[in-house]
Amino acid sequence: MTIPGRAGTGLQLDLHTMMAPTSDSSVPAKRNAAATLHWRDRVGVALRTLAAIGGGYVLASTATRALAIALPMAPVDAVVAATLTGLVVYPCAVMWCFAAATVLRACIGLVACCALPALVILVHQSAAVAA
Repeated sequence: MTIPGRAGTGLQLDLHTMMAPTSDSSVPAKRNAAATLHWRDRVGVALRTLAAIGGGYVLASTATRALAIALPMAPVDAVVAATLTGLVVYPCAVMWCFAAATVLRACIGLVACCALPALVILVHQSAAVAA
């Protein structure tokens, strides 16, 4: 069988040799992809999942609370706007957990992102206690 190419440069394929099973022992047998995963890979995925669920929730809730405090509008409008923003923050945190190079980097990124909203909340609480 000839596959046409440019001006006489067709590839010659022999379908019988391509389809015939090989008995050569030098060809490695295909393994199941799940069987080749190492236990460290599975633990890594489990830790990323835990970081995404727990850390994403903490980040989204802290960001929502800080925005509700800091937005200069009526309290009801600030809460609604902050909640809608929190609904965007959570999936972004989950994607970050699985896009980071390591589990440690994912956790450090979540903690670093939680720092600013937590600082806003602490400043607001200390100002409320002082008043």
